[in-house]
Formats: sequence, C-alpha cells, structure tokens
Amino acid sequence: MAISDAVIGNLMMIYLAVIAGIKAYGLVCGRSFGGCFVLIVSSAVVGLILVGTLTWDVTRKVTYAISRDQHPSVHVHEMCKGGICWHGVAVRSPASQVRFRLPQHLP
Repeated sequence: MAISDAVIGNLMMIYLAVIAGIKAYGLVCGRSFGGCFVLIVSSAVVGLILVGTLTWDVTRKVTYAISRDQHPSVHVHEMCKGGICWHGVAVRSPASQVRFRLPQHLP
C-alpha cells in the first residue's frame, strides 16, 4: 500500500490531530485562536501533508521504473497457463509443472 493511500484513509484523524495541536499550542502560549484561523491553518497543513505523501509515492515509483530499466540483465521468468501465472519461476521448473485437480464427487 502506498503512503498516500494510508494518509487518505486516515485523513479525518490527521485533520483532528492538527486541530488539537493548534489548540494545544494556543493553550501553551496563552493565546486563543479563532475558528477561521484554525480552519485555514489546519486545512493548509493537511493539504501539505497530502501533497508531500503523493510526491513521495510518485518519486518512489519513478525511481523504481528507472532502476528497473537500467538492469536489463535481470530476467524474470513468467509463465501463464490456464489463468495461473507463475512469477519468478523458471519455465521448466518443477514448481511450474504442478497440476491441481479438483476432488471428484462420488454418488
């Protein structure tokens, strides 16, 4: 799962934590922040967190794609037969030759 998926899944909790953090900061400093200020700042912080995680995920995917293209000597064997795909298994490997049978119902 990507980091941004986790952030989006917990967006409300992050939003509430940021609001609680702003309120706690106000109590420590002896200030009282208005509702509009809290709404604007918390939305900006959550937006920055979301943009940061999306940027991180895209950067990781691009890095993976570039590094995968630079190593053409690595061959991944893949065999698909009957809807079952074996990834990373040699085509003539015993693991790729396994046959599965459904149990027969006897009358």
